[in-house]
Amino acid sequence: MNENQNIKDILVIGAGSWGTALSYILSQKGYNIKIWSIEQSVIEDINNSHKNSKYTGDLILPINVCAFGTHDIRNFDGSYKPEIIIFAVPTQYVRNVATNLCNFLEEHSSKVVSIVNVAKGIEIVTNLRISQILSEVLPNNINKKIAVLSGPNISSEIIKKLPSVSTIASKNIKVNRLLQEVFSTDYFRVYTNDDLVGVELCGALKNIIAIATGISDGLGFGSNSKASLITRGLYELTKFGVKFGAKPKTFSGIAGMGDLITTCISPCSRNRYVGERLAKGEKIDNIIKSMYMIAEGIDTTKAVYEMSLKFDLELPITECVYNIIYNDTNVLDSVKSLMTRKFKSE
Repeated sequence: MNENQNIKDILVIGAGSWGTALSYILSQKGYNIKIWSIEQSVIEDINNSHKNSKYTGDLILPINVCAFGTHDIRNFDGSYKPEIIIFAVPTQYVRNVATNLCNFLEEHSSKVVSIVNVAKGIEIVTNLRISQILSEVLPNNINKKIAVLSGPNISSEIIKKLPSVSTIASKNIKVNRLLQEVFSTDYFRVYTNDDLVGVELCGALKNIIAIATGISDGLGFGSNSKASLITRGLYELTKFGVKFGAKPKTFSGIAGMGDLITTCISPCSRNRYVGERLAKGEKIDNIIKSMYMIAEGIDTTKAVYEMSLKFDLELPITECVYNIIYNDTNVLDSVKSLMTRKFKSE
């Protein structure tokens, strides 16, 4: 049974690897989980075989997990009133899904304890963080209930119950504490943080640095190169975050350094994988077409680079990744330009 007797039903929007992994964790604690997906084959797989073979392989989901899908997400059963709603869809789809969900939330907003985002990116059209998108779209009385879960959380490791930590961030202390209890297990330890801006930006920007480290790996560079990119990448994350109101210490914590290291070194990292393929001379369009899961760092690179120009922020690693992806700049030329920049102190 779950520890928090007031929470029974949790809706997970998105049936990708992380959405499914979280459904697995939460269902094992006794919560009733419904997963919404746009993929009919995934819905049928979950409901008929208790698996999401496409995203989580042979993982068996408990019987208190079911899936459904309507192209119009507003058509919910009126009797269904989840206390927690988890957004586990890629960043660029959040606005559309949240808009379609708005009427449902308007009707049941008093029942909703929290809206939790677990995606990591920045919207490329508006350059908004996901919590800002949700604040724009969702009913006003839910804004104070928005939270974000972020950290070094490779889903394939979580479902194997390998020890990991994460951070739940919200401006609402009560929401933080409640979600900490809901998500925590004996193998998934959740800390709280009131720096919503910092935690979100850490999760988004670390993907850019992961692409850069993937490029380094693809070129056959060594540990020195990777450590250098991670270290200077952390500086870029912090510099960017502080500019937009984040707390510096957040970037040395779980959502910052922790997630950055994992995404840059894990063979399961989609963004690092994109970098590896770029280093081998593949074009970004072909890489994207060949992947059935989205690497958030591609769009985030564009958003952050545009923001760095607008606010006069020097982000050399981000600029190099941007030029490789969007200007088709030669990878080795980009490395040379990065290493021959004007000398300065650390």
